[in-house]
Amino acid sequence: MKELRGTAGASVDAPLERAQALLEAVDGYPTWYPEVVKQVEVLERGADGPPQRVQAKLHFAQGPIARDFRLLLAVAVERPELVRLTRIPHEPGDPERFEVTWRLARQTQTQTRIDLELRADLDVPRFVPVASIGDSLARGFVAAAVRQLTG
Repeated sequence: MKELRGTAGASVDAPLERAQALLEAVDGYPTWYPEVVKQVEVLERGADGPPQRVQAKLHFAQGPIARDFRLLLAVAVERPELVRLTRIPHEPGDPERFEVTWRLARQTQTQTRIDLELRADLDVPRFVPVASIGDSLARGFVAAAVRQLTG
């Protein structure tokens, strides 16, 4: 089991409500970050529409080593400042963990601060170096969200 940790943040020229809508629509992630989020299937939606439970296929690569992960994720939304994606274990005692937490803060009417924290314990071969993967993944997610919001 390897521990991944990462953080990243940026200010974006987009209203908080627009940023919140982008980040809670988890099924749209493959369109704006296809390098990592290969597929998202919504299994359950909340009464107000956003996904609550999804099956996701994520692709992680470090140099010549790449691996795909299929994760069952719970999606928790606390409007207007938080979206959290948490891996649902397949069976009791399953040690793998994956959690992405997006935090949003209104800076002005048209500018929003986006911060992401990634925490994971994943079954990765021992020879795979993971020291910089967490921050790299976090930066990639934030940069992709900023591109989508400003593009």
